[in-house]
Amino acid sequence: MMLLLQRKPFVSLAALLLTNLLLLSVQVRNEEGRVLLRSWSLLVFTPIASTVHFLTDGITHAVRQYALLYRAQQENNRLHAENARLKVELAQLQGIKSVLARRQGYQLLQEQFLFDTFLAPVIWKSAPFYAHRLVINGGSRRGIQKDDAVITPEGIVGRVWATTPFTAEVELITNAGAAAGAMLEDSRLQGVVQGDGSTLLQWNFIPNYESVEVGNIVYTSGTDRIYPKALPIGRVTKSSKGPAIYRKIQVQPFVDYLRLEEIMVVVSE
Repeated sequence: MMLLLQRKPFVSLAALLLTNLLLLSVQVRNEEGRVLLRSWSLLVFTPIASTVHFLTDGITHAVRQYALLYRAQQENNRLHAENARLKVELAQLQGIKSVLARRQGYQLLQEQFLFDTFLAPVIWKSAPFYAHRLVINGGSRRGIQKDDAVITPEGIVGRVWATTPFTAEVELITNAGAAAGAMLEDSRLQGVVQGDGSTLLQWNFIPNYESVEVGNIVYTSGTDRIYPKALPIGRVTKSSKGPAIYRKIQVQPFVDYLRLEEIMVVVSE
């Protein structure tokens, strides 16, 4: 060590001077009475502290902004989901309101006529056969049998064509060959309404000399032993004398078969 100091006297001198300077700075004070070493340390470390503070504050602000944006995005997603849920609930409430309005009509129908009925939803329609067949949720386990009448508060729908334990196939009155006994509201004139595969019904076996006017209401007569008497069928839209002995009469059914959602089956006793 002594050899190193002998070879490098400037290093030793610099060390002694620095030590002396530090000792003096500890003792020497500036005009404000503060230790000179402390003033120098503040002068050196203030830019460093300012830089660190600026970087820390910027990073903290950025993190907070990101967190706020993330929370805002979460809140936006929550509100969007809640809005969609409320829209679905509103649609459901509107549907329930519509169903309840229809149910009141079914209840009135049940109270008006003395027969047992079973309310069943329509669960299947085949696109090419809307005027022929549909399937309902209710079968033989609910007491539904073949040839039971199917109705709504608006009018007759058709008859049960076939059953399974849990479902039933319904033939619509508009199907070609389907028929029901019918009569006029006022004159009680009776005939047979038949389907031809279209949306209209033909009222057959009414003589040419009988008076049937457009707008007359046609009801079931009960003579077919399927449909109860006095159920509405439809309104006469065309009435003219035929080439033979019977009039050509068209009837527009009251039931909109394309929009059927629920029906009533007249359960046989």
